[in-house]
Amino acid sequence: MSINIEEFYSVLASRMKASTIRETLKIIQRSNVISLAGGMPDPATFPAKEINQVTQQILAKNSACALQYSSTEGLPELRELILNWFSEDNKKLGLDNIVITSGSQQGLDLMSKVLLNPGDIVIVELPSYLAALNAFRSYGGEMKGISMDNEGVEVDILEETLTQLKKEGQKVKFIYTISNFQNSAGVTMSLPRRKRVLEIAQKFEVFILEDNPYDKLRFEGEPLPSIYSLDNEGYVISLGTFSKILCPGLRLAWVLGDKKIIEKIVIMKQATDLCTTILNQLIVYEYCRQNDIDKNIESNIKIYRKKRDVMLKALSKYF
Repeated sequence: MSINIEEFYSVLASRMKASTIRETLKIIQRSNVISLAGGMPDPATFPAKEINQVTQQILAKNSACALQYSSTEGLPELRELILNWFSEDNKKLGLDNIVITSGSQQGLDLMSKVLLNPGDIVIVELPSYLAALNAFRSYGGEMKGISMDNEGVEVDILEETLTQLKKEGQKVKFIYTISNFQNSAGVTMSLPRRKRVLEIAQKFEVFILEDNPYDKLRFEGEPLPSIYSLDNEGYVISLGTFSKILCPGLRLAWVLGDKKIIEKIVIMKQATDLCTTILNQLIVYEYCRQNDIDKNIESNIKIYRKKRDVMLKALSKYF
């Protein structure tokens, strides 16, 4: 008689269902589909030639390091490079404020592992990023959605909801927000709204998990300070990634936060994958050292802006 595999599943495994994103990816791989469903970067934006060059250099000169295990925290030079991007935020950041992750999805998973117990509440925007919801749900997090308007999450409703949950004795662990070009509504949270969300989080003593993959891909207007940059009390944890500004296949991202939360993330990551592949970290570091990544981002913006304009024109004409 065949073994009943399902009887052996853990509660965690039984709770997990097939990702909607994974099923969507199957559809968009069809040659006859022009998909607007997933956040798939255009391959035309990938600097393949330059990445090939630095990869060959690394393997020729530094293969012993590139093919070895590495520290869980990540390559110090790469972490320093990322921290330099945030120097304009006037935050005193050191290497103990950052950990490199295997994509932002791992950052979401690790934050869930660090903060969530079954039944804990996560405040999310309506709508929100499906893969994040799956990560929170996998550790027993229960989502409470807050509607948005054209300035971002509706702060009056947010405050009312947190007040009610506190009265009910429910434990809210964090507010999850995509503050720039929100996935999937496309809304960018206004500066007054960012400040108010931070004030509310501090009032109710809950974390903010700010997911910021699109921050540098602004088509028009001046960039806004992240909620993370506005916080001086350790309430905000920030996720960033190279997936949208370089290429997703290298699976490189980072988490910024108070050194105590980073410390705990590192411990959890050690049990997950020991370290993010050092070869890919070296590739990204050397690419950024030898090339102007800001110019690459500017080129990418031109490509995406043109696609946006074509899409809007078609929608206006045909719908």
